[in-house]
Amino acid sequence: MYRCKTLIVTEKEFASSEKRLSICLRSNGFSFSEVTLSGVLLTFGEAEGVHASSMTGVMADVKAFFASVGIRPLGYASMELIVLSDENVWVPDELYTPSANRQYLKLVGSTAATVMATPCKALASTAVYVASDSLATAFKVALPGLSVVNQHVKLATLGFERRSENHPVLVTHWREGVIDFAAFRDGRYIFGNTVRFASDSEAQFHTVEVLKSFGLENADTEMLMCGEVSRERFALLRPYFPMASLYTGSHTTFLNPAFKTLHTYKNALIL
Repeated sequence: MYRCKTLIVTEKEFASSEKRLSICLRSNGFSFSEVTLSGVLLTFGEAEGVHASSMTGVMADVKAFFASVGIRPLGYASMELIVLSDENVWVPDELYTPSANRQYLKLVGSTAATVMATPCKALASTAVYVASDSLATAFKVALPGLSVVNQHVKLATLGFERRSENHPVLVTHWREGVIDFAAFRDGRYIFGNTVRFASDSEAQFHTVEVLKSFGLENADTEMLMCGEVSRERFALLRPYFPMASLYTGSHTTFLNPAFKTLHTYKNALIL
């Protein structure tokens, strides 16, 4: 069963066809948002609780939760579930075979038994990653029309290519003990992966290594940080980049002043 931890809503009504619903799956629940197609942030919420052990249990809990917060997930222009994974590999479409998903991950040292895959048209590749297919499927059945991506597909399709036409861009999405990297240069996505770290100094080392390994050291390289970013982490990495800022998601406006209290950079993937 899921409990509502955080909920900010907008009283003004919009047709479902004018909105998109985004959900980010977490180990202890999920976060979600409703944003209009014109960029007005209408709803942000966090559900916490243990995911049910059965698919039918998850389905029932998801439906009950959204009913409890007054959301009828029907008729949206789009609905997306972002699955966070610590192991990911990109496979070019011309080489991709669905039956080889586990083998692709074995080649990078993974021993996981639960694997998912998401095609990315923008890169003509498929992301193969470790995740619970049954959990994602339960959400898809509970919310018909829901599409599933992982964080690397999401980061690769947020439009940073155009931003990188003038200067290299490195996006870092921080979670507990891991960083999701997405690097862009010359208008192209050139690298994306997840790196584990045991301390902030180790995270600093990995970030600088990515800079050097992928030719991102430039007089005007830009770094964007989102997720669990502390003042100390930002200050630690800021000296390595001519430009550095917090990434807060796509540009949104709001009608409810309560959204001023929301740390948008922590939830950039669904905003």
